[in-house]
Amino acid sequence: MPFLESLGFRRFAGAAEPVAPPKRLLFLSFGWGGTESTWYPDISKTGKDYELPPGLAPLERHKADFSVVQGLWNKYSQDGHGGSTFWLTGADRYAQPGQSFCNSISADQVAAVQLGLETRFSSLQLNGSSMNAALTGHGPGLSLAFPWPGI
Repeated sequence: MPFLESLGFRRFAGAAEPVAPPKRLLFLSFGWGGTESTWYPDISKTGKDYELPPGLAPLERHKADFSVVQGLWNKYSQDGHGGSTFWLTGADRYAQPGQSFCNSISADQVAAVQLGLETRFSSLQLNGSSMNAALTGHGPGLSLAFPWPGI
């Protein structure tokens, strides 16, 4: 019978060191927003001992495995909920004269080029109702992820 590597035979045989799990990156978007007090940790309490707010409390046992990045703003966004289409790109919607929509590569897709080499899917976008901005609270784009051509 052939060796079944998926059962971890190598670990017991000592032939190879355990492989570290691939790094993952997750961006969450709430089209209608969220309250800072229930979603964002207190920025005055940094380091590994920061306290999770109520919205992240269910992730307490995983706290050492993730980082919460906050306080980022798109200097071009003045569209309220419509600006959420550009939240991962920081693009200026009106950068091309005569055009009402212009975007650039999104942060998740930049990361997918590097981190996606170790995973089955380099990038996976999930959206509840991308065809109806009125239901999601998002603006003019149908996606929050914008890839480089050819990805």
